[in-house]
Amino acid sequence: MQLRAFLTALALALPMCAAHAGDWTVRFDGAGPLKIGMRFDTVNKVLGEHMERTPKALRGTPNCFQLEPARQPGLLLMFVGDVLKRVDVMEEGIQSERGIGLGDPVEKIGQVYGEAVISAPQAYDDSEQILTVKAGGGQYAIRFDTSKGKVGAIYAGAWKEVQYIEGCL
Repeated sequence: MQLRAFLTALALALPMCAAHAGDWTVRFDGAGPLKIGMRFDTVNKVLGEHMERTPKALRGTPNCFQLEPARQPGLLLMFVGDVLKRVDVMEEGIQSERGIGLGDPVEKIGQVYGEAVISAPQAYDDSEQILTVKAGGGQYAIRFDTSKGKVGAIYAGAWKEVQYIEGCL
């Protein structure tokens, strides 16, 4: 009987444990306990949240929406067709799996990811760069946008969605 109570308590605590800030490293294929390809309802269960889908009338693109989970502020989750496709880092303190975070010097990206970095000018400011690293045979990527010599934004997930430059567009 005590074992059953313990296991029940453990099962209820796991989603909360997974959502602590220290566990939210951003990877090519997700962040923290979230994995690119998870369905919206599964993400809610893993996080122990009750996020609501953005109504279609309020979306810029009917099949895509983004939400910030309450348990992990600073991350923005992109869902396309109700499937997690991208994770955006919105605040300092959340890092890539290789230790790159917002505000880090741009040179650190080259030092850490080496020749895998693909560089391109930003769409609206060609004095700034988009630095992208592919993984999983090109299925996933992490993109770092620069701002005045520092990392200004980080996007990770499915290759296609990581390339979007204005949220779901």
